Amino acid sequence: MKQFLTIALLVFFSSVHLVAQENEEKQTKIKYNPLKTPVEDQDDIWEVYFGSAFLMPRSNSIQANKLAFNAGLNYFYELNFSPQKRFSAAIGLGYNFQHLKIKGLFSENNENVFVPSGNISGLSNPRINVHSLRIPFELRLKLPSEFKVYLGYNIMFPLGNTMKYEVNEEEFNRKNGVNISTLHHGPSLRIGYKDFFLFSRFQFSSFFESPHNLNLFSFGISLGG
Repeated sequence: MKQFLTIALLVFFSSVHLVAQENEEKQTKIKYNPLKTPVEDQDDIWEVYFGSAFLMPRSNSIQANKLAFNAGLNYFYELNFSPQKRFSAAIGLGYNFQHLKIKGLFSENNENVFVPSGNISGLSNPRINVHSLRIPFELRLKLPSEFKVYLGYNIMFPLGNTMKYEVNEEEFNRKNGVNISTLHHGPSLRIGYKDFFLFSRFQFSSFFESPHNLNLFSFGISLGG
């Protein structure tokens, strides 16, 4: 009988504790408002990234080297959907730099026709530098083990470009001499541990204006964010 009473009391107090805990969690959920989360409570605000990319032609109208360099810096504002910060959404604003090595030049007329290197005597090291404003969106999952998975979408607005090349060892610079698409966009994925991430991005939009159809697949390392 004593054992039965002891067990009953233990069950009773356990039930009371669970009910109190559930009520406390409900109150926490009711009180928590992601829109009122202060910026200083965010884990990662800044992200810096750098890496390489594959230039992926969709037509034979342009020739490009397979590898390109890209880097950038972003500021994020994060909305956490729970006090534990396991699920969140983030919007950012930042700068993107893209360095492209191509096998030829774009003509200086309005048609912007691509001329392969073999058709230009003495041409060497043609490349394009593109500066863009980047707006990334991310849905974020943070596991208790400190592994993180961020699924995002990126919108970029090119601000300007410079084409550099040498002809017979004389260097030339052409500012905004290439018709870059006015809007670049596509999905991204970041997988990381603590503040170290591996990232990949793909552009649905063509990098250059028609008829030069060229997609860009980027990958590399990002820190923070």
